[in-house]
Amino acid sequence: MAEPLYPQRVPIKVIGRVEELKAEMVAGLIEFHLGPQADGDEQHQANCRGAYISYTFWVTLPHAEAEKPLREAIAKLPGHVMQL
Repeated sequence: MAEPLYPQRVPIKVIGRVEELKAEMVAGLIEFHLGPQADGDEQHQANCRGAYISYTFWVTLPHAEAEKPLREAIAKLPGHVMQL
């Protein structure tokens, strides 16, 4: 199987408790770890069901090692439940 080519644009879905997890917190970590994203990618999709909300962001990973630190930082956010 061929290695993925970089930069690579991928979705990141973050699910958490609606009262605690805010899109601005996730967006801030994306910009901190990956830098400014492409026009339009700073927007996210949100879906709320009961006590939980999910945010989907599209991000551009510059290299293979860029995703892990971002996901580790997101996992530490208040209200975080899981990521896809």
